[in-house]
Amino acid sequence: MGKNMKDQVVLITGASGGIGSVIAAQFAAVDAKVILHYCSQPEKAENLCKELKGTGHITICGDLTNQKDIDKIVETALSAFGRIDVLVNNAGVYLEHRIDAIIFDDWQTAWNKTINTNLLGPANLTFRVANEMIKQGCGKIINISSRGAFRGEPTAPAYGASKAGLNAMGQSLAVALAPHNIFIYTIAPGFVETAMARPHLTEERKREILSQSPIGRVAKPEEIAKTAVFLASEGTDFLTGCIIDVNGASYLRS
Repeated sequence: MGKNMKDQVVLITGASGGIGSVIAAQFAAVDAKVILHYCSQPEKAENLCKELKGTGHITICGDLTNQKDIDKIVETALSAFGRIDVLVNNAGVYLEHRIDAIIFDDWQTAWNKTINTNLLGPANLTFRVANEMIKQGCGKIINISSRGAFRGEPTAPAYGASKAGLNAMGQSLAVALAPHNIFIYTIAPGFVETAMARPHLTEERKREILSQSPIGRVAKPEEIAKTAVFLASEGTDFLTGCIIDVNGASYLRS
């Protein structure tokens, strides 16, 4: 199984920082053409794009909760490259909203923003991209989920629910799209060393969080990114519908 993805076109959402930026770097390292989607911080996205190995990479700005922006993202990608070979649904938000410490209006706001960004956005982008993949006769879609879909998120229940929904969507579409030679995979990380996780890795919680894994640490973004590149590579078609746990045995399921 080779990991050379020369001239494969890879669209990565939320690629201006965190896991997304490392996923972009890993795909560029195997000669893919990378489309870095971002919603804010254009300078950060452009700088990252310039730093990627190879040439021809582009950035696209868009709000995944806005259908017109989703249309623009897909149309810009097709205009630049003529196809999309791999979609990585990585963009997401994590909002704390403890049910015993929040008013109802803030509860609703947290749920609406989380579900719209983490589930409906990927669902709508996947619809557009998958239909282009059907025309071209092949494609791969990789969803970045979370162990929170399985173990729960007591202080951010909308996050856990959105990721559980993403898991179910991926498995449903794996069945629906297999006849079109389109394969769907899901990666479910635990804690990862990113800006999103850093506030939860304070000294008072760090020991408890690190002790969750027998390895004694949290994941590095590169470990998630390398899993994504592996799934997008040749020879993984029969893994379609899978959910791969990358959590250092911090949460085990069967």
